[in-house]
Parts: sequence; C-alpha cells; structure tokens
Amino acid sequence: MGDTQQEKKYACWLDSIRFLSSAGKYKLLDAAKTAENIYRMKESDLTFFIGAKGSMLITQAKKMQSPDMVYERLLASKIKYTFCGAGDFPKRLSRIPDPPFGLFYKGALPDSAAPAVAMIGARKCSEYGHCMAKELAQGLGACGVDIISGMALGIDGISQRAALDAGARSYGVLGCGVDVVYPKSNQPLYEKLTERGGVLSEYPLGTEPKPMLFPPRNRIISALSDAVLVVEAREKSGTLITVDMALEQGREVYVVPGRCTDNLSRGCNLLLRQGASAALCAWDIINDMGWDALGARMQEKKTNGVSSYINGAELTPLSRAVCGLLDVTPVAQDTVIMLLREQGFSQTVADICRELVELELKGIIERGAGQYKLRDDIALRK
Repeated sequence: MGDTQQEKKYACWLDSIRFLSSAGKYKLLDAAKTAENIYRMKESDLTFFIGAKGSMLITQAKKMQSPDMVYERLLASKIKYTFCGAGDFPKRLSRIPDPPFGLFYKGALPDSAAPAVAMIGARKCSEYGHCMAKELAQGLGACGVDIISGMALGIDGISQRAALDAGARSYGVLGCGVDVVYPKSNQPLYEKLTERGGVLSEYPLGTEPKPMLFPPRNRIISALSDAVLVVEAREKSGTLITVDMALEQGREVYVVPGRCTDNLSRGCNLLLRQGASAALCAWDIINDMGWDALGARMQEKKTNGVSSYINGAELTPLSRAVCGLLDVTPVAQDTVIMLLREQGFSQTVADICRELVELELKGIIERGAGQYKLRDDIALRK
C-alpha cells in the first residue's frame, strides 16, 4: 500500500468515526485493500463485513463530512496523522495482538530503532516514589533512552519532566483526543513534549477523557517500549493492568522495590514475588537489556559512583566529587577540602566553598554547624 497523503486522508476520515472499533477498521482494510476503497464501498458490503451498526456509522459519517474536510481541519490544528498502512506507523505497534488502526499526534512519533522504557505508577505518589521516578528517568534519559508514559499526574508526569530535563525525548500517550490536555495542570508538560518528543492518541480529535478510555491506551504505552518500569503501585491498581498488557506483548517488566508496610509499594512488591526484575537504578535496566553502548555512556557520566544528574541539575566534575565524598554523616568543610586535594582537585578554597553553596541551593546537600552531608533521600540512592 502506498504511503501517500491521499491514503492518509481517507484513513483519517475513517479513524475519526466514533464508536467504530479498530478490529472493524482492520477487517475493512483487509477486504478493500485501501482506505479510499473503504470510503467507496457499498452499504451492503459494509454490512457484510462489519455488521449493520458499523455500516450505519460509516454511512452517517459520509453524509456529515468528507475526507477533505476532516483532513483539512486536522492540518489546521497542526496535528498529524498516520495509520497502519503508512510507512511511518510505529513498527512496535504493528506487532501486538490488538494494534490501533491509526494515531493522531503532535510533535514527532517515537523512533522504533531507539531504546525506550515506559515509566508508570501511582497518580498520588509518595515522596519516595517521586524521588525514584525522577532519579531513574534522569539516568535513563541522560543515556539516550526514550521515556514513554501517559502524561498523568504523579509518576507519569514526574518521569517525563525528568527525562526532558536530562535532554532525552519523551512521548505521552493520551486517553483522550490529542487536542485535549488532561489533566489541565500538565499544560506546560504537554507543550514541552510536543517540542522535544510528542503526544499521541488513537482517539479522534475532541474526545474527552473518560475512565473507560484509559485501559485501552495503556497497551500503546507498553507496546511503544522495550521494557516497562513500575515505580509505585497499590495492590489493586490500574498500573497492574498495563503490566499484564506488557507481559502479553512480550515486554520486560521492572519494578522499584518498596517497604512492605507501604500501601503504595504493595503492588510493586507483589510483582517482584511473581518474578518481575528489581530496578534500583537506571544501570540495572540498561545492563539487563543489553544496551552496551548506553551502558558505556552511563559509566562516562559517573564519578565516584555519583550520577552527573541529581534533582534535575547537571553537576560539574567538582560537584560530583564533592557528592562522592559526602554521605548521611556530616563532614567538616576543612575535611572536604583536604579530601578533594588528595584527589587532585586544585581549585581555591573560595571556589570549593562556592561549589558547596551551589549544591546546597540546588537541594542536594545540607549544612549545619560548619559541616556538610548529602540530603537523606539522595544519599539512599547513591
């Protein structure tokens, strides 16, 4: 099938018909061979292939708007479209049991050749979940791993913002029309994603977010990824639905362990008991997935075991060395200077003090009585 604008135009028209299932569209495409031929099919033929209800939906759509009208409105909104018969349709999606027929998107589509990890978890996450999502997304992003998520509150949004801060690409899969920002508070994230990644949806423009639309979109989140990382999840959680879909699609599943007494970690710990792999840092995933080139990049970005990104801030070699020296036990300023000298750093005392102040302002270290220590949550991830 030719990857032409003409075909996309007719496919877009078909995909804009609400309540017409993807399975029905695929059945019609298999019979008609082209999207344009579907538009020109007789009502009796439509009924034969997809039943009276589906035939009625298509017949009504023909009377209401033409393919040209639908496509022109799409382009006027600066929204793009692709479908299963086009060359730019993500290859990962074509290999799952129930692929979407097409995608509406803003920005770019994920590169099927690039490594990608889906990061998912609780909307009302804990401080621990917030910190781990940020740290893992920054670590993966800094090494060139695309982060896929649902642009929701909590773990989704935190992971995607952290990935963008680390210079990575991130893609949001929406449970509504791609022209609808949900939740509204994520408008800034939506704009950033369209600039440095993309937002996409299988639902027609103007589709409002409804609970029943989110579980189906989760299969796209997992399908666009090589692995799924669960940061925080309750024992009975929608996140676990995505995990089931990922396993069905043959994706690797990683989990951030949590305390046994934490409700938000019970789902994660249950997955660990069922055989999921634990992810304590980005390196665990990169190493397990065999992304050797990315692993080499990660090693280059570390000094004294400290990542070059902490709390969204890119650290200088001196800052990383300071963080490598510090832990939860306070250390005197003079001791820090002496240990840096032993490591070969020749900066003046004033420069080192200025670096300590910068780290304190960034919320990475804490000072008390002339002594310095790493902030507790950062020390635990060191």
